[in-house]
Amino acid sequence: MDTSMLKDLGSTLAPPIASIINLSISSGHFPKAWKSAIVTPVFKSGDSTSLNNYRPRSILPAISKVAEKWVSEQIVHYLISSSPSLHAMQFGFRSKHSTEMATCLFIEKIKSSLDKAGVVGAVFLDLRKAFDTVNHSVLLTKLSKFNFSRKTVSWIESYLHDRTQSVSVNNCRSESLRLTSGVPQGSILGPLLFSLYINDLPTVCSEAECVMYADDTVFFVHGRSKDTVAAKLTNTMSCVTTWLQECCLQLNVSKTVGMYFTKTNRVSPDPDILVNGEKMQIVSQYKYLGLIIDSQLSFKAHIDKLCKNIKLNLANFRAIRNEMSTEAAKIYLHSMILSHFNYCITSWSQAGQNAKKPLEVLYKQVIKVMDKKPRHYHHCAIFKKIESFKLGQSSHICRFKFDL
Repeated sequence: MDTSMLKDLGSTLAPPIASIINLSISSGHFPKAWKSAIVTPVFKSGDSTSLNNYRPRSILPAISKVAEKWVSEQIVHYLISSSPSLHAMQFGFRSKHSTEMATCLFIEKIKSSLDKAGVVGAVFLDLRKAFDTVNHSVLLTKLSKFNFSRKTVSWIESYLHDRTQSVSVNNCRSESLRLTSGVPQGSILGPLLFSLYINDLPTVCSEAECVMYADDTVFFVHGRSKDTVAAKLTNTMSCVTTWLQECCLQLNVSKTVGMYFTKTNRVSPDPDILVNGEKMQIVSQYKYLGLIIDSQLSFKAHIDKLCKNIKLNLANFRAIRNEMSTEAAKIYLHSMILSHFNYCITSWSQAGQNAKKPLEVLYKQVIKVMDKKPRHYHHCAIFKKIESFKLGQSSHICRFKFDL
């Protein structure tokens, strides 16, 4: 059914759709007509002739998402008020949780450990096609541990069973194929089911801490020396690989990396961290949830990346500003420029003043363009004008100046 039709006839179609969804839940059966997906490959980067460089985007029936949203809200409400619940270190696809909270907690835990002296070692896991390799039998077994009712588990089993998908490229459609594993991509319920699937991952090794955002997982430990940390992480990875095998998930060893965090500037060799006897790549910086983290927590690499993105959008802003209304300019400012400044600012704003200086210069240029002032105009006059406003978007801009 076309989504525009659903919107136009919403008041008329709502009662029969509600009846179908209620019947589906009460009978523990998910309608087969809602289980077909159309997959469109979206190019990411690299060689366009390689299938590995395309991300699948699934289009599911609109009505099925209405049912999924209702069931998902009920499950989340149940998990909040029951035990066991979602692990505290799972930040993905949860209300009042975000990537910024995950990165901020991770950074603060590293700093707290380094204040005790010694070294912190971390391993950033990369799972190969994590959502597509979920084993249905294992998932249903794990769901039973959350004390869901038999009817709820039966409905989820029906939701997962006998799904089909076809691929659409340039208006050409493939034959439908049956899916035997994985949670539906592009669905509302899929991410929640995946979170429940890997909920016990942080408990596999008691000597390591863990932070998760869906399948983006990092394990980290503290020790007196790099050798001690490497031994702990090798033991942790042994436990993790055993857990992954039991859950039918695959670790992409070539993209799983390790990193050592220290306060000293002394250059010392990095001992190997092993995964099934294979050496893991040790890096000095890594992009985790959009934040480039380096071993010294200087965030210079992240700020350099920020500057490149902001300069490009600022150049476009400068070129079109005179043709834009004030309201349109505010929308562009917040969506294309300030969004880069604000993302994970709780973590990277702790960098030194010298590292943040280029961003301060760019911010002053942004304010001048927004106010239609030439480059040589002094920014203090603009800030004084902004500070006179107590409400609206301008007051937010002023606050950001002091946060930076």
